[in-house]
Amino acid sequence: MASKKIDETARKQLGIILNPKNLLKTVASQFPGASAGVEILNQLQGKRVDDRLNVLEGTDAQLLTKLQKLEQPATATPPVYGWPTAVGEYRRRIVEFAVVYDGGYHDGAHRGQELVQPVAHGCFVGANEVLTCSEALKLAQGVAREKSGSLIILSSFIRYQFAGEAPDEFSGLITCRITGKDDKSQLKMDEVWKKHGINRVFEPIQSPIKFSLTTWVGEEIGFVHSGEAKDASGLDSFSPLQFDTAIISHIRKSNDKGMKSFVTNVLPGRVERAGSPVFQSDGTLLGVIADTESYPSDAGRRAIVKSLLGHPLFMNREMERRSEKGQS
Repeated sequence: MASKKIDETARKQLGIILNPKNLLKTVASQFPGASAGVEILNQLQGKRVDDRLNVLEGTDAQLLTKLQKLEQPATATPPVYGWPTAVGEYRRRIVEFAVVYDGGYHDGAHRGQELVQPVAHGCFVGANEVLTCSEALKLAQGVAREKSGSLIILSSFIRYQFAGEAPDEFSGLITCRITGKDDKSQLKMDEVWKKHGINRVFEPIQSPIKFSLTTWVGEEIGFVHSGEAKDASGLDSFSPLQFDTAIISHIRKSNDKGMKSFVTNVLPGRVERAGSPVFQSDGTLLGVIADTESYPSDAGRRAIVKSLLGHPLFMNREMERRSEKGQS
């Protein structure tokens, strides 16, 4: 096989040498007076090559122009959705219920030092509206009483005062209304960021949230929460956040703690704080993590999620949405 390739290459090279034009140039190069003729022949041949290249380039340009005209009326490429987009949104929606208390609770030497302890999560679902579960707020209030501290909402190190409504008996969820904002704490944090050459952290997203009252077994869900990751970045939160996914294992029977709750499969890690929002990959809110449980055969814990079904805020929005569709 190798000898055949060598013979073919030799024949091609011999054909190039014996080409009439190339042979004429070779013979003419041996006579001094013929060199000018060889140069003229080279120029003519080069001009023909340039003309052929120009024709080809012109054809390419015409094809490109036609292609652009065909693409213009085509439908624009839809935006890319998925977990990265949804997680980015919920990192700016999730908040922390934190207790502000005096350091003297731990040690008299630290009396007068202000300490902040995040204990639960919530989520902005609208302008000045934060959603959480009764378990999360009850725990936060208990810690505040124990440490003689005050309870606040934290978002990107910004402190908010709030008033919690009574727990909704049908869903077990609670809506908290923002009543004030600590501008001093925000200014202090702005100075800290500037010293390190970092612009101020993002404002939380408070636009009306997409939601669904429907969930099904086998559905993939995701949640941003304070997990067990010890090396996660905490640049936008007192508690470094992580993202995990799960599958809905089963729907719980209705009880006095909620009209509809669902349980996930066994999680790879631990959920340390209640109140984290649960959502689909397109950012649709489905519920709030209220607790965890474990069955005898489980190697870990499962998350118990309270759905939005029954909560007046979302029931009213759903009725409005359906009436608008009916009118259209």
